[in-house]
Amino acid sequence: MKDFRDLKIWETSQSFFLEMHAICRHPCFDQDRYLKVQLLRAALSIHLNIAEGAGRAKRGEFAYFLRISRGSLDEVHSLLLLLDKMYQGQFRTIELRENLAGLRKSINALHARLHPPSA
Repeated sequence: MKDFRDLKIWETSQSFFLEMHAICRHPCFDQDRYLKVQLLRAALSIHLNIAEGAGRAKRGEFAYFLRISRGSLDEVHSLLLLLDKMYQGQFRTIELRENLAGLRKSINALHARLHPPSA
């Protein structure tokens, strides 16, 4: 497969993780450390599974890791919705969820290229 560093989706997921990392410096996470840890782990999982999948020998394996990335993406989305309820207006969750939607489209497009549906 390709070197993961050549994948635009890998760069996008890295940027998204760095955004999450910056947000987790917010003082609210001092008391809600479990949310911080889970948010960072899930965001990092999106990024790392793209890299791991790209390093696999078979297209089907890469597709599998993209599905795992998509699951982690949903986890981050769910956590952002929770943050909205807990800390209304303190985070730019609408923008972050839009970024996630774009990342999801990219993951889905790459997955479709790697693992086209059977006829």
